[in-house]
Amino acid sequence: MDTVRDTILVLHESMGADIRPDEQDTLAQVDHVTSVLDALGYDVDVLAADLDLGALRAAVRGRRPDCVFNLVESLGGDGRLIHLAPAVLESIGQPFTGCGSQAMFLTTHKQLAKHWMRAHGVPTPASFGPGEATADAGGTWIVKSLCEHASFGMDDGCVVDGTVEAERRLEHCRRVHGGDWFAEQYVDGREFNVAVLEADGRPNILPMAEMTFVGYPAGKPRIVGYAAKWDESAPEYRATRRVFPELPGPEREALEGVVMDCWRIFGLRGYARVDIRMDAAGVPWVLEVNANPCLSPDAGFAAAADRAGLTAEHIVSQLLREAKG
Repeated sequence: MDTVRDTILVLHESMGADIRPDEQDTLAQVDHVTSVLDALGYDVDVLAADLDLGALRAAVRGRRPDCVFNLVESLGGDGRLIHLAPAVLESIGQPFTGCGSQAMFLTTHKQLAKHWMRAHGVPTPASFGPGEATADAGGTWIVKSLCEHASFGMDDGCVVDGTVEAERRLEHCRRVHGGDWFAEQYVDGREFNVAVLEADGRPNILPMAEMTFVGYPAGKPRIVGYAAKWDESAPEYRATRRVFPELPGPEREALEGVVMDCWRIFGLRGYARVDIRMDAAGVPWVLEVNANPCLSPDAGFAAAADRAGLTAEHIVSQLLREAKG
């Protein structure tokens, strides 16, 4: 007698023909997760979601999956709408992997996330949006997209001195790239990406990755910009490397503390990644929280899992177990 296999619906955003390298990576992630699910013996279905939320609800109901593997990173090309897919799934009581709609909304809007962290005592760099700098202030600032991830639009020109120059860069980025932007105080220190995987309802921190900037010339900002992530021909791509250092106890405990605080205050679930800069005094400053980090084999989450001895099959199985309770 044949065993009835669970059906997993892999959900991702619909994309047009002209897509950026980071968006192409989303499709590679879909292919990877689909192949892992197939290897695990699931019946796999794939659905591309767009801005027609009624159609999305009807499609999920009609296909009646046992669980949805949510890989949606934007809708209609807009990262601000990432929370709508899990919201639709919640509205019909459909189990799905990863974080819920509230966590997605809070973490994706980076200024809102910062306000939330400050309200709960989590250290995060100062920041301001267009027109909010009331007087020129010194220091170094970095201009970032408000809701888009994957270092969208970020290059060396985004690191500026003083709030007046930051305001000018905000307007430049808005004109060139569209969308909303904000300025964050630049922390000159070590950068860590900390992946978390939930098991039996408890968050487990995977080996902590540090981003290193090998051979960067004096004066070049040490940032993981768009070229460093996606342009294989760029010097930054070859010079920006991920390592897994042995950290002294106090440094490790400080990083673990803010990561666990973020997991708790944002109500994270399943998996996440927290990006942190540690200053010379050993203070960890949370830059942002990614509530649905990429699962592609060459992504940071997979590298941390591999360092912990976890396979792609283990990660996918674990996410499904947590989703289905």
